[in-house]
Amino acid sequence: MIRRTLILLTVLVAQAIPTVAESREKDLDRWLDRDLIPYVRQQLIVHPRFKNETVMFVVLHDNAPASLSNALALSLRDRVLAAAVATPGVAIGWQQGRSGNSLDSQSQDCTLDDVHYYIGIELTQKLDSSYSVNVRALDLEDRNWVTGFGKHWKGQLSTTQRQAMRQSRIDETFLGARDVPFTLAQTDLLAAHLAHQLTCTMQKRVSDEYVVATDLREPTAEGLRGTVELISNNLANRQALVLSSDETRTNAVLSGKAHQIDGVLFQYWLTVTPQNEDDDVTALSASAYIVLPDTQLADVPNPKPGPALKQTAAAMPVAISIPNAGKDSLISSLHLSSPASLSDCRDGGIAIREATYMSGVRPCSILQTEAHADSIVFFLEHQANHGLVRLAGTECRDRTKAHIARSGELLRFPIAKTATAKQNWSETYEWLLEPDLDTYYAVVVSDVQLARRVANHMDNLPLRCSASIRPGLEGEDLREWLSDFAMITARASKHVDWRAVKVKDVL
Repeated sequence: MIRRTLILLTVLVAQAIPTVAESREKDLDRWLDRDLIPYVRQQLIVHPRFKNETVMFVVLHDNAPASLSNALALSLRDRVLAAAVATPGVAIGWQQGRSGNSLDSQSQDCTLDDVHYYIGIELTQKLDSSYSVNVRALDLEDRNWVTGFGKHWKGQLSTTQRQAMRQSRIDETFLGARDVPFTLAQTDLLAAHLAHQLTCTMQKRVSDEYVVATDLREPTAEGLRGTVELISNNLANRQALVLSSDETRTNAVLSGKAHQIDGVLFQYWLTVTPQNEDDDVTALSASAYIVLPDTQLADVPNPKPGPALKQTAAAMPVAISIPNAGKDSLISSLHLSSPASLSDCRDGGIAIREATYMSGVRPCSILQTEAHADSIVFFLEHQANHGLVRLAGTECRDRTKAHIARSGELLRFPIAKTATAKQNWSETYEWLLEPDLDTYYAVVVSDVQLARRVANHMDNLPLRCSASIRPGLEGEDLREWLSDFAMITARASKHVDWRAVKVKDVL
Protein backbone atom coordinates (compact mmCIF):
# COMPACT_ATOMS: atom_id res chain seq x y z
CA MET A 1 0.00 0.00 0.00
CA ILE A 2 2.80 2.41 0.91
CA ARG A 3 4.62 1.48 -2.31
CA ARG A 4 1.50 2.19 -4.40
CA THR A 5 1.12 5.54 -2.66
CA LEU A 6 4.74 6.47 -3.46
CA ILE A 7 4.27 5.49 -7.13
CA LEU A 8 1.08 7.57 -7.33
CA LEU A 9 2.82 10.59 -5.80
CA THR A 10 5.71 10.20 -8.24
CA VAL A 11 3.30 10.17 -11.19
CA LEU A 12 1.49 13.26 -9.91
CA VAL A 13 4.75 15.15 -9.47
CA ALA A 14 5.88 14.12 -12.95
CA GLN A 15 2.60 15.37 -14.41
CA ALA A 16 2.90 18.64 -12.49
CA ILE A 17 6.29 19.53 -14.00
CA PRO A 18 5.14 20.00 -17.64
CA THR A 19 2.09 21.83 -16.33
CA VAL A 20 4.38 24.51 -14.85
CA ALA A 21 6.35 24.69 -18.10
CA GLU A 22 3.17 25.06 -20.13
CA SER A 23 1.91 27.87 -17.90
CA ARG A 24 5.13 29.77 -18.51
CA GLU A 25 4.86 29.21 -22.24
CA LYS A 26 1.37 30.70 -22.23
CA ASP A 27 2.89 34.10 -21.44
CA LEU A 28 3.41 35.40 -24.98
CA ASP A 29 5.52 38.41 -23.99
CA ARG A 30 7.91 36.26 -21.95
CA TRP A 31 8.25 33.75 -24.79
CA LEU A 32 8.94 36.56 -27.26
CA ASP A 33 11.65 38.22 -25.17
CA ARG A 34 13.34 35.14 -23.71
CA ASP A 35 13.00 32.63 -26.53
CA LEU A 36 12.03 34.01 -29.93
CA ILE A 37 14.12 37.18 -30.14
CA PRO A 38 17.41 35.55 -29.00
CA TYR A 39 16.74 32.66 -31.39
CA VAL A 40 16.08 34.89 -34.41
CA ARG A 41 19.11 37.08 -33.72
CA GLN A 42 21.36 34.06 -33.46
CA GLN A 43 19.96 32.36 -36.56
CA LEU A 44 20.40 35.47 -38.70
CA ILE A 45 24.10 35.36 -37.83
CA VAL A 46 24.90 31.62 -37.85
CA HIS A 47 22.40 30.05 -40.29
CA PRO A 48 24.20 29.57 -43.66
CA ARG A 49 21.12 30.55 -45.68
CA PHE A 50 21.12 34.08 -44.23
CA LYS A 51 24.83 34.82 -44.70
CA ASN A 52 25.30 38.08 -46.65
CA GLU A 53 21.57 38.21 -47.44
CA THR A 54 18.99 40.93 -46.87
CA VAL A 55 15.86 40.05 -44.90
CA MET A 56 12.53 41.67 -44.12
CA PHE A 57 10.09 40.92 -41.32
CA VAL A 58 6.44 40.46 -42.27
CA VAL A 59 3.17 39.25 -40.82
CA LEU A 60 1.89 36.13 -42.56
CA HIS A 61 -1.69 35.18 -43.34
CA ASP A 62 -2.44 31.86 -45.07
CA ASN A 63 1.30 31.39 -45.67
CA ALA A 64 1.65 34.71 -47.54
CA PRO A 65 2.78 38.23 -46.50
CA ALA A 66 -0.20 40.30 -45.36
CA SER A 67 -0.40 44.04 -46.01
CA LEU A 68 -3.53 44.25 -43.82
CA SER A 69 -3.08 42.73 -40.37
CA ASN A 70 -3.87 43.55 -36.72
CA ALA A 71 -2.23 45.61 -34.01
CA LEU A 72 -0.99 42.62 -32.00
CA ALA A 73 0.64 40.78 -34.89
CA LEU A 74 2.37 43.95 -36.08
CA SER A 75 3.54 44.70 -32.53
CA LEU A 76 5.14 41.25 -32.30
CA ARG A 77 6.76 41.76 -35.70
CA ASP A 78 8.07 45.21 -34.77
CA ARG A 79 9.67 43.95 -31.55
CA VAL A 80 11.53 41.20 -33.39
CA LEU A 81 12.44 43.65 -36.17
CA ALA A 82 13.86 46.18 -33.69
CA ALA A 83 16.07 43.47 -32.18
CA ALA A 84 17.31 42.45 -35.64
CA VAL A 85 18.06 46.06 -36.62
CA ALA A 86 20.18 46.35 -33.44
CA THR A 87 22.12 43.18 -34.30
CA PRO A 88 25.48 43.89 -35.99
CA GLY A 89 25.95 42.09 -39.29
CA VAL A 90 22.24 41.75 -40.12
CA ALA A 91 21.02 43.47 -43.31
CA ILE A 92 17.42 44.66 -43.16
CA GLY A 93 15.46 45.68 -46.29
CA TRP A 94 15.45 49.43 -46.94
CA GLN A 95 11.73 49.91 -46.37
CA GLN A 96 12.09 48.63 -42.79
CA GLY A 97 15.64 49.64 -41.95
CA ARG A 98 15.56 53.22 -43.25
CA SER A 99 16.06 56.24 -41.03
CA GLY A 100 13.00 57.77 -39.43
CA ASN A 101 13.86 60.99 -41.27
CA SER A 102 12.04 60.66 -44.59
CA LEU A 103 14.21 63.35 -46.16
CA ASP A 104 17.48 61.80 -45.06
CA SER A 105 20.23 63.08 -47.38
CA GLN A 106 22.82 60.51 -46.39
CA SER A 107 24.06 58.10 -49.05
CA GLN A 108 21.91 55.00 -49.28
CA ASP A 109 22.74 51.34 -49.73
CA CYS A 110 20.65 50.21 -52.69
CA THR A 111 21.61 46.58 -52.14
CA LEU A 112 19.05 46.61 -49.31
CA ASP A 113 16.31 46.69 -51.97
CA ASP A 114 17.25 43.18 -53.05
CA VAL A 115 15.46 41.23 -50.31
CA HIS A 116 16.03 37.48 -50.45
CA TYR A 117 14.21 36.27 -47.32
CA TYR A 118 11.04 37.12 -45.45
CA ILE A 119 10.98 36.30 -41.74
CA GLY A 120 7.26 35.74 -41.23
CA ILE A 121 5.19 35.80 -38.03
CA GLU A 122 1.72 34.24 -38.22
CA LEU A 123 -0.76 34.70 -35.36
CA THR A 124 -3.90 32.54 -35.43
CA GLN A 125 -6.77 31.49 -33.18
CA LYS A 126 -7.43 27.76 -32.85
CA LEU A 127 -10.75 25.91 -32.62
CA ASP A 128 -10.14 25.22 -28.92
CA SER A 129 -9.99 29.01 -28.32
CA SER A 130 -6.24 28.95 -27.81
CA TYR A 131 -3.85 31.03 -29.89
CA SER A 132 -0.65 30.16 -31.73
CA VAL A 133 2.33 31.98 -33.20
CA ASN A 134 4.41 30.41 -35.94
CA VAL A 135 7.67 31.99 -37.08
CA ARG A 136 9.19 30.83 -40.38
CA ALA A 137 11.51 32.10 -43.10
CA LEU A 138 10.51 32.23 -46.77
CA ASP A 139 13.08 32.11 -49.56
CA LEU A 140 11.65 34.56 -52.10
CA GLU A 141 13.71 33.22 -54.98
CA ASP A 142 12.86 29.54 -54.52
CA ARG A 143 9.43 30.20 -52.95
CA ASN A 144 10.23 27.60 -50.29
CA TRP A 145 10.35 27.66 -46.49
CA VAL A 146 13.85 27.57 -45.03
CA THR A 147 14.52 24.21 -43.40
CA GLY A 148 16.06 24.24 -39.93
CA PHE A 149 14.51 27.58 -39.04
CA GLY A 150 11.32 28.09 -37.06
CA LYS A 151 9.68 28.66 -33.71
CA HIS A 152 6.20 27.91 -32.37
CA TRP A 153 4.14 29.13 -29.42
CA LYS A 154 0.67 28.11 -28.27
CA GLY A 155 -1.33 29.44 -25.34
CA GLN A 156 -3.79 32.07 -24.19
CA LEU A 157 -3.71 35.82 -24.79
CA SER A 158 -4.34 38.44 -22.17
CA THR A 159 -7.40 40.70 -22.41
CA THR A 160 -5.23 43.54 -23.73
CA GLN A 161 -3.66 41.28 -26.35
CA ARG A 162 -7.05 39.99 -27.54
CA GLN A 163 -8.26 43.57 -27.92
CA ALA A 164 -5.15 44.42 -29.95
CA MET A 165 -5.75 41.40 -32.18
CA ARG A 166 -9.21 42.74 -33.03
CA GLN A 167 -7.79 46.10 -34.19
CA SER A 168 -7.10 46.14 -37.95
CA ARG A 169 -3.85 47.78 -39.02
CA ILE A 170 -2.02 48.19 -42.33
CA ASP A 171 1.62 47.17 -42.58
CA GLU A 172 3.50 50.28 -43.73
CA THR A 173 6.27 48.03 -45.00
CA PHE A 174 4.13 47.82 -48.14
CA LEU A 175 3.37 51.55 -48.28
CA GLY A 176 3.02 52.63 -51.91
CA ALA A 177 1.63 49.29 -53.10
CA ARG A 178 -1.85 49.10 -54.59
CA ASP A 179 -3.45 47.80 -51.39
CA VAL A 180 -1.48 50.18 -49.10
CA PRO A 181 -1.46 53.49 -51.00
CA PHE A 182 -0.01 56.75 -49.73
CA THR A 183 -2.35 59.52 -48.59
CA LEU A 184 -2.15 63.27 -49.14
CA ALA A 185 -0.80 63.59 -45.61
CA GLN A 186 2.19 61.45 -46.67
CA THR A 187 3.50 63.33 -49.70
CA ASP A 188 6.88 63.69 -47.96
CA LEU A 189 7.04 59.90 -47.62
CA LEU A 190 5.92 59.53 -51.24
CA ALA A 191 8.71 61.87 -52.34
CA ALA A 192 11.32 59.96 -50.31
CA HIS A 193 10.00 56.62 -51.62
CA LEU A 194 10.19 57.63 -55.30
CA ALA A 195 13.50 59.43 -54.83
CA HIS A 196 14.95 56.25 -53.34
CA GLN A 197 13.70 54.14 -56.24
CA LEU A 198 15.04 56.53 -58.85
CA THR A 199 18.37 57.01 -57.05
CA CYS A 200 19.01 53.26 -57.05
CA THR A 201 18.03 53.07 -60.71
CA MET A 202 20.46 55.85 -61.58
CA GLN A 203 23.28 54.22 -59.64
CA LYS A 204 23.01 51.27 -62.01
CA ARG A 205 23.39 53.61 -64.98
CA VAL A 206 27.03 54.36 -64.18
CA SER A 207 27.79 55.48 -67.73
CA ASP A 208 24.99 58.08 -67.80
CA GLU A 209 25.32 61.55 -66.33
CA TYR A 210 21.96 63.21 -65.78
CA VAL A 211 21.65 66.98 -65.78
CA VAL A 212 17.95 67.44 -65.23
CA ALA A 213 15.39 70.17 -65.64
CA THR A 214 12.31 69.82 -63.43
CA ASP A 215 8.99 70.08 -65.27
CA LEU A 216 6.71 71.99 -62.89
CA ARG A 217 4.01 72.51 -65.54
CA GLU A 218 2.97 68.89 -65.79
CA PRO A 219 -0.83 68.63 -65.14
CA THR A 220 -1.43 66.70 -61.95
CA ALA A 221 -3.92 66.26 -59.15
CA GLU A 222 -4.69 69.25 -56.94
CA GLY A 223 -3.21 67.75 -53.78
CA LEU A 224 0.06 66.78 -55.47
CA ARG A 225 1.20 70.22 -56.55
CA GLY A 226 4.83 70.69 -55.57
CA THR A 227 5.51 66.95 -55.33
CA VAL A 228 7.89 66.90 -58.31
CA GLU A 229 9.87 69.75 -56.77
CA LEU A 230 9.99 67.91 -53.43
CA ILE A 231 11.20 64.75 -55.16
CA SER A 232 13.84 66.69 -57.08
CA ASN A 233 15.14 68.13 -53.80
CA ASN A 234 15.37 64.59 -52.40
CA LEU A 235 17.29 63.47 -55.48
CA ALA A 236 19.66 66.42 -55.29
CA ASN A 237 20.33 65.76 -51.59
CA ARG A 238 21.17 62.15 -52.44
CA GLN A 239 23.52 63.41 -55.19
CA ALA A 240 21.73 61.16 -57.68
CA LEU A 241 21.57 63.85 -60.36
CA VAL A 242 22.37 67.46 -61.12
CA LEU A 243 19.50 69.95 -61.28
CA SER A 244 19.84 72.89 -63.63
CA SER A 245 17.60 75.63 -65.02
CA ASP A 246 20.05 76.21 -67.89
CA GLU A 247 18.51 74.50 -70.93
CA THR A 248 21.88 74.42 -72.69
CA ARG A 249 23.24 72.12 -69.96
CA THR A 250 20.31 69.80 -69.31
CA ASN A 251 19.91 66.47 -71.09
CA ALA A 252 16.76 65.15 -69.37
CA VAL A 253 13.46 66.26 -67.85
CA LEU A 254 12.03 65.11 -64.51
CA SER A 255 8.23 65.02 -64.44
CA GLY A 256 5.43 63.44 -62.45
CA LYS A 257 1.82 62.61 -63.17
CA ALA A 258 -1.04 60.85 -61.37
CA HIS A 259 -3.25 58.42 -63.30
CA GLN A 260 -6.63 57.36 -61.98
CA ILE A 261 -6.89 53.62 -61.41
CA ASP A 262 -10.20 53.08 -59.66
CA GLY A 263 -12.28 55.74 -57.89
CA VAL A 264 -9.99 57.63 -55.50
CA LEU A 265 -7.03 55.28 -56.15
CA PHE A 266 -4.33 56.81 -58.34
CA GLN A 267 -0.91 55.70 -59.51
CA TYR A 268 1.74 58.42 -59.43
CA TRP A 269 4.46 58.04 -62.09
CA LEU A 270 7.82 59.79 -61.83
CA THR A 271 9.80 59.79 -65.07
CA VAL A 272 13.17 61.01 -66.28
CA THR A 273 13.11 61.32 -70.07
CA PRO A 274 15.83 62.45 -72.48
CA GLN A 275 15.36 66.07 -73.46
CA ASN A 276 16.33 65.41 -77.07
CA GLU A 277 16.49 62.32 -79.23
CA ASP A 278 20.28 62.61 -79.47
CA ASP A 279 20.85 62.85 -75.70
CA ASP A 280 22.86 59.81 -74.62
CA VAL A 281 20.91 58.98 -71.46
CA THR A 282 18.34 56.31 -70.70
CA ALA A 283 14.72 57.00 -69.82
CA LEU A 284 13.90 55.97 -66.24
CA SER A 285 10.73 55.73 -64.19
CA ALA A 286 9.32 54.88 -60.76
CA SER A 287 5.77 54.70 -59.47
CA ALA A 288 3.65 54.35 -56.34
CA TYR A 289 -0.05 54.28 -55.50
CA ILE A 290 -1.79 57.12 -53.68
CA VAL A 291 -5.34 57.93 -52.54
CA LEU A 292 -6.63 61.31 -53.75
CA PRO A 293 -10.13 61.97 -52.37
CA ASP A 294 -12.28 64.53 -54.17
CA THR A 295 -9.55 64.95 -56.79
CA GLN A 296 -9.77 67.67 -59.40
CA LEU A 297 -7.42 67.85 -62.36
CA ALA A 298 -5.07 70.81 -62.30
CA ASP A 299 -5.51 71.41 -66.04
CA VAL A 300 -9.33 71.67 -65.77
CA PRO A 301 -10.17 75.30 -64.84
CA ASN A 302 -12.68 75.59 -61.99
CA PRO A 303 -14.54 72.32 -62.61
CA LYS A 304 -18.08 72.27 -61.31
CA PRO A 305 -19.36 69.38 -59.24
CA GLY A 306 -21.79 66.97 -60.82
CA PRO A 307 -21.92 64.95 -64.08
CA ALA A 308 -19.32 67.05 -65.89
CA LEU A 309 -16.65 66.32 -63.28
CA LYS A 310 -17.59 62.66 -63.21
CA GLN A 311 -17.21 62.47 -66.99
CA THR A 312 -13.76 64.05 -66.75
CA ALA A 313 -12.64 61.51 -64.14
CA ALA A 314 -14.12 58.65 -66.16
CA ALA A 315 -12.18 59.81 -69.22
CA MET A 316 -8.82 59.40 -67.48
CA PRO A 317 -6.86 56.37 -68.73
CA VAL A 318 -6.83 53.31 -66.50
CA ALA A 319 -3.31 51.94 -66.08
CA ILE A 320 -1.85 48.79 -64.54
CA SER A 321 1.61 48.96 -62.96
CA ILE A 322 3.95 46.35 -64.48
CA PRO A 323 7.45 46.23 -62.93
CA ASN A 324 9.80 47.53 -63.92
CA ALA A 325 10.28 49.80 -66.89
CA GLY A 326 13.79 51.19 -66.93
CA LYS A 327 14.84 49.85 -63.54
CA ASP A 328 17.36 47.20 -64.57
CA SER A 329 17.80 48.39 -68.16
CA LEU A 330 18.00 44.94 -69.72
CA ILE A 331 17.26 46.50 -73.11
CA SER A 332 17.51 49.93 -74.67
CA SER A 333 14.57 52.10 -75.62
CA LEU A 334 12.25 50.75 -78.30
CA HIS A 335 12.38 52.47 -81.71
CA LEU A 336 10.37 52.32 -84.93
CA SER A 337 12.02 52.36 -88.33
CA SER A 338 11.44 51.45 -91.95
CA PRO A 339 13.10 48.32 -93.40
CA ALA A 340 16.28 48.85 -95.38
CA SER A 341 15.27 46.07 -97.75
CA LEU A 342 12.57 43.47 -98.28
CA SER A 343 14.74 40.90 -96.52
CA ASP A 344 14.27 42.82 -93.26
CA CYS A 345 10.64 41.69 -93.31
CA ARG A 346 11.45 38.00 -93.69
CA ASP A 347 10.47 37.23 -90.09
CA GLY A 348 7.07 38.84 -90.49
CA GLY A 349 3.78 36.99 -90.73
CA ILE A 350 2.81 35.06 -93.88
CA ALA A 351 0.24 37.67 -94.87
CA ILE A 352 2.86 40.39 -94.55
CA ARG A 353 5.24 38.59 -96.89
CA GLU A 354 2.48 37.84 -99.39
CA ALA A 355 1.58 41.52 -99.46
CA THR A 356 5.03 42.20 -100.90
CA TYR A 357 4.23 40.51 -104.15
CA MET A 358 0.73 42.02 -104.35
CA SER A 359 1.66 45.64 -103.78
CA GLY A 360 5.33 45.86 -104.70
CA VAL A 361 6.01 48.12 -101.70
CA ARG A 362 7.88 47.46 -98.50
CA PRO A 363 5.37 45.49 -96.47
CA CYS A 364 6.44 46.11 -92.87
CA SER A 365 7.90 48.39 -90.26
CA ILE A 366 10.62 47.45 -87.76
CA LEU A 367 10.65 47.43 -83.96
CA GLN A 368 14.26 47.89 -82.87
CA THR A 369 16.05 47.64 -79.53
CA GLU A 370 19.42 46.54 -78.16
CA ALA A 371 19.91 43.84 -75.52
CA HIS A 372 22.01 44.87 -72.50
CA ALA A 373 22.11 41.31 -71.13
CA ASP A 374 21.65 37.74 -72.31
CA SER A 375 17.89 37.45 -72.25
CA ILE A 376 14.63 36.25 -73.79
CA VAL A 377 12.40 38.82 -75.48
CA PHE A 378 8.66 38.78 -76.22
CA PHE A 379 6.78 41.24 -78.44
CA LEU A 380 3.17 42.36 -77.84
CA GLU A 381 0.84 44.87 -79.43
CA HIS A 382 -2.11 46.68 -77.86
CA GLN A 383 -4.31 47.54 -80.83
CA ALA A 384 -6.30 50.71 -80.16
CA ASN A 385 -9.95 49.67 -79.67
CA HIS A 386 -9.11 46.05 -80.51
CA GLY A 387 -7.27 44.69 -77.47
CA LEU A 388 -3.90 43.22 -76.53
CA VAL A 389 -2.32 40.51 -78.70
CA ARG A 390 0.99 38.70 -78.83
CA LEU A 391 3.03 38.97 -82.02
CA ALA A 392 4.37 35.91 -83.81
CA GLY A 393 6.80 35.20 -86.62
CA THR A 394 6.37 33.27 -89.84
CA GLU A 395 5.42 30.01 -88.11
CA CYS A 396 2.23 31.55 -86.69
CA ARG A 397 2.21 28.83 -84.05
CA ASP A 398 -0.13 28.64 -81.09
CA ARG A 399 2.60 28.71 -78.43
CA THR A 400 4.25 32.02 -77.60
CA LYS A 401 7.43 32.65 -79.57
CA ALA A 402 10.47 33.79 -77.57
CA HIS A 403 13.43 35.59 -79.12
CA ILE A 404 16.86 34.77 -77.70
CA ALA A 405 19.09 37.83 -77.39
CA ARG A 406 22.76 38.13 -76.48
CA SER A 407 24.20 41.09 -74.65
CA GLY A 408 24.99 43.88 -77.11
CA GLU A 409 22.89 42.31 -79.86
CA LEU A 410 20.60 44.52 -81.97
CA LEU A 411 17.06 43.13 -82.10
CA ARG A 412 14.92 43.92 -85.15
CA PHE A 413 11.34 42.62 -85.16
CA PRO A 414 9.07 43.14 -88.22
CA ILE A 415 5.51 44.33 -87.64
CA ALA A 416 2.65 45.35 -89.93
CA LYS A 417 3.44 48.56 -91.81
CA THR A 418 2.82 51.66 -89.71
CA ALA A 419 4.03 55.25 -89.41
CA THR A 420 7.74 55.43 -88.60
CA ALA A 421 8.45 59.18 -88.73
CA LYS A 422 9.74 60.30 -85.31
CA GLN A 423 6.97 62.85 -84.86
CA ASN A 424 4.36 60.08 -85.15
CA TRP A 425 5.57 57.79 -82.34
CA SER A 426 6.92 58.20 -78.83
CA GLU A 427 8.04 56.10 -75.88
CA THR A 428 5.43 55.32 -73.22
CA TYR A 429 5.72 54.02 -69.67
CA GLU A 430 2.19 52.71 -69.17
CA TRP A 431 0.06 49.62 -69.67
CA LEU A 432 -3.38 51.08 -70.28
CA LEU A 433 -6.61 49.11 -70.40
CA GLU A 434 -7.90 51.27 -73.24
CA PRO A 435 -5.08 53.10 -75.08
CA ASP A 436 -6.11 55.60 -77.73
CA LEU A 437 -3.07 54.73 -79.87
CA ASP A 438 -1.55 51.46 -81.07
CA THR A 439 1.14 50.50 -78.55
CA TYR A 440 3.96 48.00 -79.03
CA TYR A 441 5.78 46.31 -76.14
CA ALA A 442 9.09 44.46 -75.87
CA VAL A 443 9.19 42.39 -72.67
CA VAL A 444 12.60 41.03 -71.72
CA VAL A 445 13.38 38.32 -69.15
CA SER A 446 16.88 37.34 -68.05
CA ASP A 447 15.96 34.17 -66.12
CA VAL A 448 15.07 30.96 -68.01
CA GLN A 449 12.58 29.57 -65.49
CA LEU A 450 10.81 32.91 -65.20
CA ALA A 451 10.74 33.17 -69.01
CA ARG A 452 8.82 29.88 -69.15
CA ARG A 453 6.23 31.24 -66.72
CA VAL A 454 5.94 34.44 -68.72
CA ALA A 455 5.57 32.49 -71.97
CA ASN A 456 2.86 30.30 -70.45
CA HIS A 457 1.02 33.41 -69.29
CA MET A 458 1.31 35.02 -72.74
CA ASP A 459 -0.19 31.90 -74.29
CA ASN A 460 -3.50 33.23 -72.93
CA LEU A 461 -3.32 36.24 -75.27
CA PRO A 462 -4.83 36.07 -78.77
CA LEU A 463 -2.27 35.70 -81.55
CA ARG A 464 -1.56 38.16 -84.34
CA CYS A 465 0.73 36.90 -87.12
CA SER A 466 -0.49 38.81 -90.18
CA ALA A 467 -0.99 42.35 -91.40
CA SER A 468 -4.67 42.18 -90.46
CA ILE A 469 -5.95 43.37 -87.09
CA ARG A 470 -7.04 40.53 -84.82
CA PRO A 471 -9.47 40.69 -81.87
CA GLY A 472 -7.37 40.95 -78.71
CA LEU A 473 -7.92 40.70 -74.97
CA GLU A 474 -10.08 43.56 -73.63
CA GLY A 475 -12.11 44.72 -70.63
CA GLU A 476 -12.13 42.73 -67.41
CA ASP A 477 -10.31 39.80 -69.08
CA LEU A 478 -7.45 42.16 -69.94
CA ARG A 479 -7.43 43.70 -66.46
CA GLU A 480 -7.17 40.22 -64.93
CA TRP A 481 -4.41 39.20 -67.35
CA LEU A 482 -2.39 42.35 -66.62
CA SER A 483 -2.87 41.99 -62.86
CA ASP A 484 -1.58 38.41 -62.97
CA PHE A 485 1.31 39.55 -65.19
CA ALA A 486 2.13 42.27 -62.63
CA MET A 487 2.30 39.64 -59.88
CA ILE A 488 4.58 37.37 -61.93
CA THR A 489 7.00 40.19 -62.70
CA ALA A 490 6.89 41.73 -59.20
CA ARG A 491 8.14 38.50 -57.63
CA ALA A 492 11.28 38.55 -59.80
CA SER A 493 11.56 42.20 -60.83
CA LYS A 494 15.37 42.15 -61.13
CA HIS A 495 15.01 39.70 -64.04
CA VAL A 496 12.31 41.66 -65.93
CA ASP A 497 12.32 44.82 -67.99
CA TRP A 498 10.12 46.26 -70.73
CA ARG A 499 9.96 49.08 -73.23
CA ALA A 500 7.03 50.40 -75.22
CA VAL A 501 6.17 52.86 -78.00
CA LYS A 502 2.80 54.31 -78.95
CA VAL A 503 2.18 55.11 -82.59
CA LYS A 504 -0.03 57.67 -84.26
CA ASP A 505 -0.65 55.81 -87.50
CA VAL A 506 -1.15 58.40 -90.24
CA LEU A 507 -0.72 56.07 -93.20
